[in-house]
Amino acid sequence: TSHLCTPQGRFRGKHSQISQSLKPEEREKRPAAEAPERFRLVYRFPGIRYCRALSRLKLLQTALTAAALPPVCYLHATGQVSAAALLYAGGVAALAGAMLYGMSYYFRRIIGFIYLSESGRSVKVAHLTFWGQRRDVVFPLQSVMTLDEVGDSRREPLLQFRRYDSADVLYFTLKYGQIVDRERFARIFGELE
Repeated sequence: TSHLCTPQGRFRGKHSQISQSLKPEEREKRPAAEAPERFRLVYRFPGIRYCRALSRLKLLQTALTAAALPPVCYLHATGQVSAAALLYAGGVAALAGAMLYGMSYYFRRIIGFIYLSESGRSVKVAHLTFWGQRRDVVFPLQSVMTLDEVGDSRREPLLQFRRYDSADVLYFTLKYGQIVDRERFARIFGELE
């Protein structure tokens, strides 16, 4: 039998055809899927799109620099390029790799969006991956430290987002970011004043 994807996006293969041929009372009774928890935006950093673009450009630059190294090695082996040019190309490739690592280390830790669930029990944080993609992570509200517990001054350009159950640190900025919902922000991080 052929496998089809229905307009609703459900995969239909031989197992779904078997279950459709059964009488309703013979089919498995499955619990209704729980509705996904809804989140409301609390904080946004508009500059995250520029961080994403820089991250991807840095990946491209590193890839192009690394791709140029084998032809330079070949040209050096055939005597068409001096050893100084080979060392220069190798140095540029190494520097591009080190800069990629350094930049991505910080770009991966900058928070673009913070959400609070409608129930008030979960916090969702959106930040970048190494490849410049968005990554959403959900934590229980009780695991997030308030700004007073972290010890950062609210006037600092970057504030730490810390959790009790992890040593990982993410960063967000009040200077360049926007608090969309002050009440929900205070529920997560405590009062600003």
